Amino acid sequence: MRQLKEEDPQLRIFRRQIYYSHLVEKDLCVMLKYLRDDPEIFSWVVRILANLTLPVESLIHSNGGYTMAEATQTGLSWQQGVESSLHHYRKLFTDKLVISSLLEEVHTLVVESEGYPLSEESCDVINQVLLLLRNLLHLPSNAEDNSCKEHEVFLRILFECDFTERLIKLLQLIQREYWTVTAVQLITLIFKGHTGEMFLQNVTDIESVTFIIEQSEDSQECLMCGYQHSDKDFQCINYLEEGISKNLRLRQGSSENSSPNSSSTDLTNQEQEKLHKYLEVFAVQFLTKAFCNMVHDLRHILTSPYKTMIDDVYILWLLAFFLKYARHQRVEFNYVRGVFSTDLFGFLVYEAVVNSEELVITQKNKQDTTKHLRRIHLTVGAMRELLQGLKLYSEDSNLKKIDVMYLENLQRDLASSSDLPQMFLLLIRNFQMHTHTLKFLQDVIITNHLLLLLIDLWRTSRLSKKEFNMLDHIKQFATTEVMQKYGRLLENFEYNNAIVNNCIFTMMHHIAGDCEKPTALLQVQILRTFLEILDGNTPLTQEKSDLIEFILHKFMVEAENNPFSCALQLFGEMPVKLEKRIAEEGDIDDNSEGEEEEEDDSTEEMKKEKDILLMLYTELMGQPGALGAISSKLEEFGIKKTEEQISKDLKEFDWLTDENNTKESEVSESTKVKGESPAKSQNVSKKDERSSESDMDQGPSSSSSEDLTNLDDAEIVGHCIKKLKESSGEVHLKWLQQQFCDVAYAKYAMSWSSFDKKEPEGFVARLHVVQNKSVPLMLYSEEQEQLMHNPYFITLLQFLGLHMPEDVGLVFPRIPHFWTVQHLIDKASQIGDLTKDQLKFDPVKLKERKEMTEIPLPFKVEKMDDITFEKMRKIPESVWMNMIQQYNKNSGNSGKSEVSKHPTDTSSRAMPRIVPFSQS
Repeated sequence: MRQLKEEDPQLRIFRRQIYYSHLVEKDLCVMLKYLRDDPEIFSWVVRILANLTLPVESLIHSNGGYTMAEATQTGLSWQQGVESSLHHYRKLFTDKLVISSLLEEVHTLVVESEGYPLSEESCDVINQVLLLLRNLLHLPSNAEDNSCKEHEVFLRILFECDFTERLIKLLQLIQREYWTVTAVQLITLIFKGHTGEMFLQNVTDIESVTFIIEQSEDSQECLMCGYQHSDKDFQCINYLEEGISKNLRLRQGSSENSSPNSSSTDLTNQEQEKLHKYLEVFAVQFLTKAFCNMVHDLRHILTSPYKTMIDDVYILWLLAFFLKYARHQRVEFNYVRGVFSTDLFGFLVYEAVVNSEELVITQKNKQDTTKHLRRIHLTVGAMRELLQGLKLYSEDSNLKKIDVMYLENLQRDLASSSDLPQMFLLLIRNFQMHTHTLKFLQDVIITNHLLLLLIDLWRTSRLSKKEFNMLDHIKQFATTEVMQKYGRLLENFEYNNAIVNNCIFTMMHHIAGDCEKPTALLQVQILRTFLEILDGNTPLTQEKSDLIEFILHKFMVEAENNPFSCALQLFGEMPVKLEKRIAEEGDIDDNSEGEEEEEDDSTEEMKKEKDILLMLYTELMGQPGALGAISSKLEEFGIKKTEEQISKDLKEFDWLTDENNTKESEVSESTKVKGESPAKSQNVSKKDERSSESDMDQGPSSSSSEDLTNLDDAEIVGHCIKKLKESSGEVHLKWLQQQFCDVAYAKYAMSWSSFDKKEPEGFVARLHVVQNKSVPLMLYSEEQEQLMHNPYFITLLQFLGLHMPEDVGLVFPRIPHFWTVQHLIDKASQIGDLTKDQLKFDPVKLKERKEMTEIPLPFKVEKMDDITFEKMRKIPESVWMNMIQQYNKNSGNSGKSEVSKHPTDTSSRAMPRIVPFSQS
């Protein structure tokens, strides 16, 4: 074992010598069969075999952190020899007696403990056995070299040796966290390549099969599992799960090609059917006896300091696959009740927003985004299954009363969450065609639609603890940016299923109708698709037909009456703005083919720019200060040009003579002498008509920096607040104030039981607070994102003490993790007066608690590797009890006299005696 761990990673000579000397089959496997009565030797043999079967990827990573691609290019001399040894070892383990010995030893260790906790040694042996089985299952299967057949045989023998019963028993033990990580990796590998078959039983018509396949794709096409050994020598390995459609084709093909005279084919089919039955039994046993526990354990690990032990895709895949299977098999609610919890919904929201931010950062750093894309997609798939399950079980009239009450309380919690609905807005806004897939966008839009239906149901059923304004929420989708994403998916109208098209049209209907923003749909791709739908004589509902006709008519009217704003809406992002965004994302392709495409795109965009310049010149020529007005209008398209540049361009296009240019310059100069810019002189009335939202987005002029430099530091916060209020930004100040209150509540409620909380903490805030991380100021909507372009708002954040994105290399500003509850309340109070509804707790009780807990801590503060991260150790129980006793001793009698003297003065009221949580 020592030689294996200390071998030269460049050569791997020792493990190859073991292979060529046939040590495994001659000695180690024989020891497994016949030396179970010697636990010490048996455990060492298991450890050695677990190490010998480590995947090539793991060995490569331990060799200086190489990836598989880098190792292939380098051409490591040992790689082929080790791969051969691994396939050889799996053949050896198709010996039923070897597998049986391993599983019997696990069973014996559990039985001999007689219900008492297992020893550390026993726990380690059990984990090593599971690691060995996991390594053997991980080996890639290849139909050409018969390894696929070996994998199936090994899996079938595993089940024949009572694997299901043994593993389920392990997952029910109190000490299951010792092997939870290994077990979930093992389960994932067991179903690798077989997930589609799990949904094809008792299906006779192809339409039903197709529907099930489409509903299952969210956890299939994007599956990425990363495996990580508990001793950190087992690195991430990626694979894409085989699709359900492929499994269906294989099954149909095998049934079509089989004949009565083909005994070998019949035998193969019988073996496959037998394996399918084993998988089904395992799935049902796991769902009804261990699923909820495993999900709980994984979530606990992933929100603890030990989260590096495992990739979060496991819990996401587990939820997406088994919840779908539970729904398909109509598993009773009491078996899966544990996963339908506020904490799990909150965890998925946290996963989505954190991975979305990491994706943007990865793009900027020009790194591989695959990992983050798949995590986000799996998160959406898991959320979709949770929501569909919630809807299904909530409609079950046969549920017990206690389960009905449980689901109602869960729905109340979800209805009061702002992070949950806003998460989908963020995902849709962040969608990029060159990064994500249309399948991802489809899944996000469908899941968002499902959530909105549920929220509407909660409102009408009065399950909501606070009023949710559906119209205000939908208005956040009524932007050109968001409708562009819906329009992109609608381009596949002919190939989308009815559910997808219904989700798209429903949202567009609300945008054009309830939100009164039909102009958000006046985009080239949407109008073109609408025309193609009409020309294709596609059967449409009356609502869809009315929407299309209304938007097309709206376009005709706008084009005639207001050509400028119509063009602005149609063209969308212009070259300068688009080029800047692409550069920020770090996605500019350097290869020659990409350069040619860029040149074509650039030519096209230059043509559009020329067309817009001509349109503006035609509209404004002959008016005083025309060049200045054109410059101002161009900025609305994201094009920055000075009057001189515009003049030069117009002359190049032969639209402007030197004489006209001289006159324009004179008019412009005379206007400037009067102290009024040309753009301003032309747009006074336009400016007056601007909405408060537009004013807020535009922010203050460059003079704001001069305003701020003339102020003392103590005056800047008040000045920024005043300026923001003057520009109708009070709603944004209220929002910022609420963010501080939500983080304060999350920190304050950490020591409460769920029964003490009037409402759950914010999902994103809570999980950052639990991990002692700085909390992001989530900018979900386009309007909120625009705040980061407002100098007064940026300055306000800086002087309030937030960590700015550019300072910490992140996307969102951060509320520092070391701010106390009182400090957060003080910051919120600087913005304006607070109410109890905003705080969600009584500030008087906070003062009492603060005085109780202000005791010098007998330890130093540790630093972690997270940005601005400082983590306090848990106070030892003996120290905590001593502090309680000392405090009770000092505060006994004086408290009563204080209370009697000042019955109404809560600020001077004495503290109650502290009681340990176990007694309260």
